[in-house]
This record gives sequence, structure tokens and C-alpha cells, in this order.
Amino acid sequence: MDVLEFLALECPFLIPAARRDPSRDAVLKAFEDAVSLREEEAARPIYPGATAGAAADWSRSALRELLEGYYRRQDLKAAISADERRLMFRVMTLSRALDAYLARLFLEKKISWGGHASPQKGFRGFGQEAVVGLALRLRRGSEQGDIACPLIRGLPLTLMYTDDPEAVALSQVGKKGSIFDGRDLHTGNLAKGVLPPTAPLAIGTQTLIGLAYAAKLRGEDRVFLSIMGEGGSSLGEWHEAINFAAVQRLNMIFVIENNHWALGTHWTEQTAAPRFALKAAGYGIPGVTVFGNDPDEVAAASAWAAERARKGKGPALLELVTYRRSGHAHHDDPRFHGAGALKGYEIPEEKALWEAADPLALYEKRLMETGVLDEAAIEQVRIEVAGRIVGVAQAVEAAPWPTKADLSDRVYAVRTEPPPTTVPAQTKQMTYDEAIRLAMVEAMERDPRVFVLGEDVGGRYGGAFGVTRGLVKQFGAGRCLNTPISESAILGCAVGAAMAGLRPIAEMQFADFVACGFNALVNNAAKTHWRFGRAVPMVVRLPYGGATGSGARLMSGGPFHSQCPEAWFFRTPGLKIVAPSTPADAKGLLTAALRDNNPVLFLEAKGLYGMNHPDRLESVPLGDYEVPLGKGVVRRPGKDVSVVSYGAMVSVALTAAEQLAAEGVDLEVLDLRTLQPLDEDLLLASVAKTHRALIVHEDTRRGGVGAELSAILAEKAIFELEAPVMRVTAPDMPSPYSPPLETLYLPGAGDVVAAARSMVER
Repeated sequence: MDVLEFLALECPFLIPAARRDPSRDAVLKAFEDAVSLREEEAARPIYPGATAGAAADWSRSALRELLEGYYRRQDLKAAISADERRLMFRVMTLSRALDAYLARLFLEKKISWGGHASPQKGFRGFGQEAVVGLALRLRRGSEQGDIACPLIRGLPLTLMYTDDPEAVALSQVGKKGSIFDGRDLHTGNLAKGVLPPTAPLAIGTQTLIGLAYAAKLRGEDRVFLSIMGEGGSSLGEWHEAINFAAVQRLNMIFVIENNHWALGTHWTEQTAAPRFALKAAGYGIPGVTVFGNDPDEVAAASAWAAERARKGKGPALLELVTYRRSGHAHHDDPRFHGAGALKGYEIPEEKALWEAADPLALYEKRLMETGVLDEAAIEQVRIEVAGRIVGVAQAVEAAPWPTKADLSDRVYAVRTEPPPTTVPAQTKQMTYDEAIRLAMVEAMERDPRVFVLGEDVGGRYGGAFGVTRGLVKQFGAGRCLNTPISESAILGCAVGAAMAGLRPIAEMQFADFVACGFNALVNNAAKTHWRFGRAVPMVVRLPYGGATGSGARLMSGGPFHSQCPEAWFFRTPGLKIVAPSTPADAKGLLTAALRDNNPVLFLEAKGLYGMNHPDRLESVPLGDYEVPLGKGVVRRPGKDVSVVSYGAMVSVALTAAEQLAAEGVDLEVLDLRTLQPLDEDLLLASVAKTHRALIVHEDTRRGGVGAELSAILAEKAIFELEAPVMRVTAPDMPSPYSPPLETLYLPGAGDVVAAARSMVER
């Protein structure tokens, strides 16, 4: 791209000056002359706190960086060595050949299992091989270097990092031998610097902001490369991740690989902007469009973005304009190109233009014209690549299929840190929320890997309920991170930071809002260890529920501030769920959760916070104190009915038990403490004694935790039961706003009394 072409994209008003003199100094001088303001003009107020001069300074700085960036990229492009160009050509050739081999393998149904052709998916990168340039000047090949997350069809970038075509093929075929062992078709290996992508497209980008933030906390100058197709760039989670990275000035390069098609949706149906790079201005970062079929242009753009990131200037957005030369996947090829009477959706004019711009053919021609390669050298590359593909085919043929052990293995990571062996003797009276704060403070003092992030956690409030108040003063803004209002970015960052070895505590202001970050938890945190063995040790604090208990001050949360989210996640393998009912348990369970190597959802009954019950104090051990996950407790022994509960409803059950004791009905109250893992032994032992089970939870009835507990009892204790299992829950409706309606909605001691009484009267 010459200077006139660049100015046509970015600064058309400088074209006349560039025609006269295209040199760097002349163009920059013309730019400064064109955008200068007189002193009186600069002083004009635009709105309170902003002047025309200040606004012009920002715009001038952004445009000047684009201009200087262009000339810097030309220098970087000129500095690409002959050896580097030969490397990119070899990887491009290998990627094209590997794609062709995999396409034949799938389309000709050469892979069979159980006597039938195995219908694996295949996403090819034909025509997008120049993406190898992104990795040229990065520190690739190691988890301690620069990390990249490619597209699902991004074999060229993966091969540039790993040089391991066998692992790519084994992943996509579904056989053992890659890090996935048949669990996933995606490719990559974090140990070699490639974060495996996922089908929910923004997950990779969200994870990278966490990896990048961990590097920032450690003072590392590593760079993190996120690749997204133009279709995926429409995802809100992707925008949230870029905004987060820009605010934090993370060492990131965001790439939109605009290959024109997202399945069958043309790029013009994704955006009203003429170029995707123009969106960068909205995040306060530079955006550059380059010809994505020229590996030298791509390499120079990536090197420039990495260079500025390492200088502390934050992220940049690169748009690589390229073309998908095949269908979305193998099954889509006939619909894309057309077959027989079936007319394809590919646009003929675009097809002709981009066939003539094939990246491998263009690069081969340039390398021959510049003397970097001759015909003999090119033929030697082809022979070497063909030999490697033969080796890939042999590896695929010889590799075994996964077994039953691979199906269930490693859903959860094993805890490696031993628990404390003694209970601290010193205690202090405190409330539920004070105990949670104490657990965080002690953990952050003991372990520099622990940090807190969320909305306003380091601000004036210290979170919506003041639980993190004072942490930023004690530990600094890096370890008590105020974030944008962006639950998906908060949780995505937490996942990535956990994968990098930190132990984040992500706070949701209200548990209801975790729905905005569902993807990060269910499709990323919960699946990562199972997919490729990387632990995700993180805690998500979730203030949930209504104003339970007498004297509560915080009422009227309504349908968006009082939900109970446990049923959303209870059925998701890979997540753990904790629900303490007392201050001591709140501290002990949070301490244990922070030492677990899995994502733990920490349900905090905000009805139990001290602001609601300042008189509800309890002795809490000071120092290193844990309550083990997966171990419930009998809060009140009894013989007539087992009342099973957790969180805020435990105190409701205890109140009901005292009321019924006067009638001679003896309730045993079980506090589950954790929902996943669940203490089934405690449940079954209690029911074997009382022969009746009453489940009490604040969540709605249908499909909740109570339904699963009922199923367990039906399967494992049916002959112990002398009455049907009963449930006391909120009704199947949203949580109401009005105080009298909320009081009617929430389960109370009277409801428990009535249900238990009916059971013993049967």
C-alpha cells in the first residue's frame, strides 16, 4: 500500500500535499498545517470541561499516530529478511496442503469408526494463508512468549506458532494424540503459545484480556493477539473485551479477519461502516486496514501494533481484508460455489477478483521476482511439505480412538494445596458481609495471586454493598480493579487471569447480572479443564435473593435485583457452587473456594448482610480458617423430618423448627453449604433416620435444586421414605418489587411449619 492509497483510506485531505511530496516529513508538515487552530478558536468551550482545543488535540494526536504508523510500517516491511519471507512461504504452503488433505479426508469419508464413516466437521482456510504474517515478529512458540488465539479456520497462524500439523489433524479428526484427545475439534496448544479457540467466538478474546491483565500485574511486556472474523466482530462480548483492554491499556492486538462471509452472511450485512477498522476510534485506539492476502503487509502491521503495545500505548485494531475461498465448512461448499442446478451464494464478481489475488500465488511470484526463491527452491518446499502431509496421514491412521476414560476424565481439577490442619483459636464477633471481607483481605495478604475485580469494587462504595470497601487502599488499584459496567468482560478477564495462574475474585453487583456473562462461565470456565487440562481457579461472588428475615432493611429488589441464580448453573459440569448461611461459614467457605482449582460460584444471601441484620453477629475464627467444599452440616438434630436447605433459608428453617418443637414435632435441619459438590451422604443419612424430607430454598420451584434433591432421594432412598418428598420454595414467577408482594413471595417460617406439619400428620 503506497502513501496515496493509505491517505485515500485515512486522510483524503492530505492527498494534494502527498502528490507534491510523499515523504514522511512533508506529509506530516502538511497535516499539522491543516489541523492547527488559532488561539481564540482553541479556547472556545464545547461543553463544561471541554474546549475546542482539547478536542482537537485528541483528534490531532490520533490522526498523527495513524500517519506515523504508516511510515513505520513501511520501514518494518522493508526490514523483513529473506529468511523470514521463506519461512512464511513454507508455512503458507504447508497450511494449504494440510487443508487440502483434511478436505479430502472428510469429503471422501476416509475416516470410519464402528463400521461407519465418521462425519467430522471441517473448516478450511483456503485463501487466508497470509495470516501467517501476524506471528512473524511475535515471540512465538512458548506460553512464556506472546499468545495468539486464531480462528477455527486459522491453521496458518497455528502452524506458524506450533509447526505441528499432526496435532491439528488429530484434533479435527477426533482421535487421541492432541491435547484434546477427542473432546474438541478446535486446535491449538497454550504451552506453545496458541490459545485454542471456541465456537462461541468471543470467548477467546475475553480469555486473552485476562491473560493480558495477568501479564500487566506481573510487569511482563508480552503481547496477546486476538483474531476475530468480521461476523464475530458483531458480538457484544467482543466489543466489551476491546473496551476493557483499551481502558486498561493492555498489550493486545485485535484483528478482524474480514473474509467477506460469516456462514452465508455477507460482510455488508454486519456493519454500516465501509471498513471495520473505523470502529477503533470508538474505543480510543488506532485502527488500520491492510490487504490481508499480502503476508508482508500483515507482518508489518502486526509488528507495528506489538511495538506500540510494548511501549505501553495499549491495543490496536487491525482489519485484514481477505476472502474465504470455500464454504463455511465442508457441507457448505456446494451451497457456496453451486453444484449442478444449485446456484451458489458466492458473488461471481467477488470470486473473480479474489481468485486473481490468491495469497500463495501472489507471494510465490513476488519471492521469485525479488530473488528470494527460485523454481528449484520452490519445488523443494513443495516436496518437503508433501512428505510432511504423508507423515500426517500416517499419524492419523495409526492414532487410536478415545475411550470411555477420556469421556469423563478431568471435568474438575484436583486441589493441590493442603488445607490448614488446625482451627485458629482467636475469634471475633462480626456480620456475614464482614466475614466475607475478612476472608478476601486475609487471602490477598497471604497470596499475591489473589485479586478482586468488578464494578465499583475500588470506588467510593466498595461494591454495591460495601463488601470490598478499603481493599483498594490496602492493596492498590491493580489488585482491586474497578472495571467498566461489563459483566462478560469481568468474567472473561477472570477466566483468562485464572488460566494464567492468578486467583481472581470477580464480583457481580447483583447475582441477576451474571446472566450477562453466562457465556464466560458456562462455555469457557466450566469446560476449559475438561477440554485441554488447564485449571481455572476463580471465584465469582453473587449477592442473591430477597430481604429474608425480620428487620431486613434492604427490601424491594424486584425482578432484576433479587433472583436466585443457582439453578442456572447447578446442572453445568465443571462449576462448583457454594452457599453459606452463617458468617463463620462465609469466611471458611470463601477461603476454601480461593484455594480450589476450579471456578466457584459463591452465593451470598444479601438478606444476611450486616446492613440488614447489624445485630446478627457470630464468632468468626481469625487467621487461616477453612470450611471444606462438599461437606454439609446438621444445624439442628431431630427425628421427625429432615429439612434440607442452604443460604438464607437455613435460618428460616431453624425458626420453623423452634416453633414446631413446642408442638412436639422434631425437625432436623441440614445446611448443605455447597451445592456442587453435594454432600449426598449427609442427605441420605438424615433421611434414613427421619424417613421424611422437606427441601426449602428461596429459588423458584420448577427445575431447581429441590427437584434434583428429590430425584436423588427417589433413586437412592425411596424405601426409607414414609411420606412424599416436599418442597417449600418461591412460586414460579419473577421476584416482585413491592414490599408486601415480596413478603408474600419469599418462603417463610410459616410455610415450613405448615409443610412439615402436614408430613408428620400423614
